[in-house]
Formats: sequence, structure tokens, C-alpha cells
Amino acid sequence: MQTTSYKPLAERTAGYSPPGQNHTIVNLCDDFERLQPLWDRYVDEHPKGSAFHTSEMVRTFQNTRGQRPLALASLNSEGTVTAILVSIRVQSLPAPMGRLSSRAVFYAEPLCSDHPDSMKALSQLVARHDEEMVRSVLFAEVRPLFAPGSERIVLERAGYTYLDYLNYLNDVTLPIGTMWSNLHKGAQYAIRQCEKRGLVVREVPAETAVNQLYPLLKLSYGHSGVPLVDRSLFDETVRMGGPRNMVKFFAVYEGEQPVAMDVLLTYKRQVYLWYGGVSRSCEGSPCSLLRWQELKWAHEQGYEVCDSGGAGWPDIPYGVRDFKRKFGGELVQFGRYRKVFSPWRLALAEKVYNFKRTVFSSK
Repeated sequence: MQTTSYKPLAERTAGYSPPGQNHTIVNLCDDFERLQPLWDRYVDEHPKGSAFHTSEMVRTFQNTRGQRPLALASLNSEGTVTAILVSIRVQSLPAPMGRLSSRAVFYAEPLCSDHPDSMKALSQLVARHDEEMVRSVLFAEVRPLFAPGSERIVLERAGYTYLDYLNYLNDVTLPIGTMWSNLHKGAQYAIRQCEKRGLVVREVPAETAVNQLYPLLKLSYGHSGVPLVDRSLFDETVRMGGPRNMVKFFAVYEGEQPVAMDVLLTYKRQVYLWYGGVSRSCEGSPCSLLRWQELKWAHEQGYEVCDSGGAGWPDIPYGVRDFKRKFGGELVQFGRYRKVFSPWRLALAEKVYNFKRTVFSSK
């Protein structure tokens, strides 16, 4: 990967000290070799540091078609990292529709401490992020993985609105018997039926996993009418995250045919259920068997928490939430934060998106 030296803020944001401040804004992608050790050490040590903050995932998104990361950190006068944010500009349609199909997504909350200097540093990063994104995306959305902390104060002061959003977290430190007892009866029944039919769950080697995963994702996303990220995201996740053991693949097999498959991100003591696909030709509930085996695997590997990857808006019916509820996790509301840069363009984009989703999901 090529690196470049610092450029003025007007060009790339790296190496810029706001007037009167002792913090320097740096861009990981502009000075990777020097910043990477500092960056990943901060993420490793921060209690809310996640896979999505790591340099491996930043490079993964950098090499994914339709994705462009903005990875900013603040360094104090001693060269110590005091705050970090990672945002991904996601573009679903090619030009000239790019501006109507682009959004900035934080797949985890930005990182700072409760110290006023750290919060001030993060506020500068958020301001720089918004200046960079305001002309190229419809809105920015932060998707927290943890309960709100000092970053919420910073985001709301910057004009981000907190929205209620749900998720399920499973405590996988519990004994296997307790985890099984916590499952709803319907999930227990579905798992037993899958086992009686001879369905089995196996971990899939990373070098062959994407070839099996992506066709199932295309089926699932095509049925729902939701745009699917380019395959390069998963190829790059394997290439970048594989050496640190950050990505795992599990599949349900009917004979030798994969009928349901998930990709998991693993970091510190947490497992994150990222993407999943299923063949609609398979009877029963292979996803129930898959989810149960993943929870058991996380327990056996010594992880503490399994994050189910979101459970929707509280007041809107959501079949995925109904499915996830059956596995006995704790329902949490860490919310989301959103800042709209162009209300009229967003309203137009939502109309186009809903029309296309209705058309394609009905096929």
C-alpha cells in the first residue's frame, strides 16, 4: 500500500493543527506506516474499540468498490492519540446518481475519553469529517456498538440527532445448558428439527468461504430488494483481517450444499454477526441451527459477548428482530445518531429507493 506525506488540510486533512489548538488532525490513509501502530494501540486499549476501528478494516473499506473510508485521529503535542473516528462513504449507484445514493456510515461510535481535552479533540474531528462529507453525501449516520458515553455529547453538539434503535446482545460466558434454556421454545424446536434432517454446521476455511457466501447473499438481498455491497468487501476482509484472526465463516450444509451462511467479525472478547445469507429452497429453519452453533462456538472460544448486528427501530415491525429475539439475548437500545446534509435530496432518494425495493423484491 502506498503512503504519502502530510498535505495541507485543504487537500487531505492530514497534518493540520486548528488555529489556537494543540491537537493535530491526521489521516490514517495518508501516513499509514507511521500512524498504524499508534492507531491500533489506541483502539486495542479503548473500552469501546471495535473491529470497525482497526487499521485492517480501514484498509478493507479502502479497497472495496463503492466504499471510501475517512479515518481521522487527533494527536496531542506529545504525539499521543486522543480521539479517533472512522466513517465510510457508501455509494450504492454509479455517477451521475452518486450523490443521491451516498451516505457516510460510522459502523461504530467515534472514540474519545471523558477528559475535556479528548472530547474537544473529537469535536474537531467530527467538524472536519462533516466539512469533508457535506457536499458528497445525503447524511451521516453513527451506529454505536456500546451504551452512550462522552461521544454522545460531542455528536449532539455537532448537530447529530439521537434516534432510538435496538439490538440484542448475547452473554456467551453463560454455561451451554443455561444458554440453551434461554432460547425460546420455537428456536429449540427448529434446531432439533434441523438436526433430525441431517443438517450440520461447519466452519468454512477463509480461502474458500467467499465463493460460498456471496451467492447466498445475492439470493437473500435480491429477495428483500436491498442493495448488496460488492464482493470485494469480503475478499478484502479475508486478506486484511485474516492474519489477526478477525473474520470467521460458518455455514449450514444439507449434504455438501451450503444452505445458510454467516460471516462473523471477532475482536477482543466480542463476536459481531456481520452478514448472512440463506437459500430459500431449504425447508425448515437452517438459520436457527446456524445461530445456535455460532453462540456455542463463541462460548467455547472464550468470548464474552455476541452482538447480533442490530434489531431495528422500536416502533416499526421487523421480522429480523423477531428472529433474533428467540435466542435469549438482552435487548439494548444504544441508538443511532444522524445528521442530514441535504433534506430535499434525501427525500427524493428515499422515494427512489422505496420504489426500486418494491419492484425488485416482488420479482
